[in-house]
Amino acid sequence: MPMPATAVSEPGFRRDSPGCFVYVSCAGTKEIHIFRLNEADGRLHVLGAAAVPGTSEPSPASMPMALSPDRRILYAALRSAPFPVSAFVIDQVDGGLSCRGTAPLPAAMAYLSVSRDGLLLGASYTEGKISVNRIDIDGVPQSPPVQTIDTPPKAHCIVEGQNGVCYATTVSGNAILAWRKSVRGQGLGLSGPVSTACRSGSGPRHLAFHPRLPVMYCINELAGSLTVFAIEESPGELVELQSISLMPPDFQGNALAADVHVRPDGCFVYASVRSTNLIAALRVDMASGRVECVGYYGADPSPRGFAIDPSGQFLVCAGQRSATVVVYDIDASSGALAQLHRYSVGSNANWVEIVPFG
Repeated sequence: MPMPATAVSEPGFRRDSPGCFVYVSCAGTKEIHIFRLNEADGRLHVLGAAAVPGTSEPSPASMPMALSPDRRILYAALRSAPFPVSAFVIDQVDGGLSCRGTAPLPAAMAYLSVSRDGLLLGASYTEGKISVNRIDIDGVPQSPPVQTIDTPPKAHCIVEGQNGVCYATTVSGNAILAWRKSVRGQGLGLSGPVSTACRSGSGPRHLAFHPRLPVMYCINELAGSLTVFAIEESPGELVELQSISLMPPDFQGNALAADVHVRPDGCFVYASVRSTNLIAALRVDMASGRVECVGYYGADPSPRGFAIDPSGQFLVCAGQRSATVVVYDIDASSGALAQLHRYSVGSNANWVEIVPFG
């Protein structure tokens, strides 16, 4: 029987207590719910919620978020016109969010990320394009974008690797595109791309990088599989090492695989699948980066987005159709997940970011 949802208020918040701030994007209410994660017991303590401005219309499907490299600014984008992205300053004492500015993006973005040198990158699923916006000294995105780049259909992710190359997925294009950063006008932009074909019908969706190895993990939305790629020295070049199914043997149709993250120590990969409402745990071979599945763990309906805390002890997952977040304990040696606590949030919960104090 699932645990009931609870809410724990925060009567005596102390900055020196161990833990992190947790931010949950709720597209249905256009709010970011704010919690403190106590790393002693995994409990979430409610700190409040911040409204995301920019349009009176609901944000369909999701409301992606991204953190600045110094983890002091949180970005959130609405997927309704004029497609605003807002920059929120994170209060380092109480976790509160203060909107510093908002700018329009060229399309509805399914994914946001920020490069290490301060470019806001966006992937538009509906328009099939990548956007590149500069960020000013105060952390506010600038409009118009430096670049908009057409992609094959249904771009779903863009993120910078440790090698400085920016990788993007296209679900219907069955390809991963890669760009080098280069000087464009008065600042940086993207040059390329190099394209890597994925298995037919796989639907590459989200990417995650191993923290120690030149290896990238791609979760495939349509096939419900995880592909392991070696990152070659030649910028943008990828070589498939392995593809492993996350689905039951007799499954047919769209798997709706969603999100993928690597535990900070690199020992395990976690992948969520919405059609089965499961999170798969995969053990990583630390010599090659290849994986083996070690277990499947129940999630609340439609586990679209999740995050792992910096200690690697807890996983926090949003149930998109349940308006809840669930905290799991991660077993240090086996990688197994155990549900600890469940909390109610706004409707269409879809994205989680975790920020350590200080």
